[in-house]
Amino acid sequence: MRSRTLMLRLLAAGALAALGAGSLACATSQTASSASPGARSMPERKGEAAAPGPSDAERRARMHYEVAIDRMRSGRNPEAIGELLQAVRLDPADANIRLALAEAYRRSGRVTETEQHLLAALEIDPNFQPALLNLSGLYIQLERYEEATAHARQLLDDATFPSPWRALTNLGWAEYKLGQVEEAAQHLRLALDYREDYWPARLNLGILAADRGDRDQAIDHFERVLAAEPGPLAEAEARYRLAELYVSMGDKRRAIAQLHKASDLRPSGPWGKRSAEYLQSLQ
Repeated sequence: MRSRTLMLRLLAAGALAALGAGSLACATSQTASSASPGARSMPERKGEAAAPGPSDAERRARMHYEVAIDRMRSGRNPEAIGELLQAVRLDPADANIRLALAEAYRRSGRVTETEQHLLAALEIDPNFQPALLNLSGLYIQLERYEEATAHARQLLDDATFPSPWRALTNLGWAEYKLGQVEEAAQHLRLALDYREDYWPARLNLGILAADRGDRDQAIDHFERVLAAEPGPLAEAEARYRLAELYVSMGDKRRAIAQLHKASDLRPSGPWGKRSAEYLQSLQ
């Protein structure tokens, strides 16, 4: 069964929790954190020319970029794409603009353009961490797992990457889909060593445990996901998977309770719909 986890891992992790909201956050925070608050520039040496400021085209591109970020935050994605295309024409060498445009296309379901602009961001900066993270998530979504692992490993080789648990979660899921179950479990556990409350890694560990037949461990993982309050979409998946486990244990009453909760969530997404269908079959 293809897991909704594919769309949650970043993120945004990042898909692709970590590709979704995570992408937008990265695009803005990269710009905001390019210098520490209150940092002072080095004084100019006598007779040394000051560094040139942004060109008129770069300033105009930045204006379009900022408008686009605001449009995305308010759900006006087509307008955001228009603004970002103008920004790219004015300043094609800005990796943050490319990252934001990739995210806008992803939200519109335009996968080809998403990949195109993430790759363009990496042509500008081959070590651009948000683009590497989002590409690993995108390739998981597209079931291009070898490519997903390559980008996740590049992040993990970078000692400056501030959230290795995200890359480890992507790497672990891609390895699992490639049949490398032991390596997947190791990397997902390592993600939790970095951040015990990172529920995407725990959700994936629950799926691995269920596939191995370790029902008690799987239940523990899914219950801890629920305790983390991951939002309605992930909650619906965790409750559906708990229901499957309870049915396999002959506990129909607890399974039905989980399915009722999952199908009542709003928004519940595909797992809520699947829960409602499963509930009908049990009653």
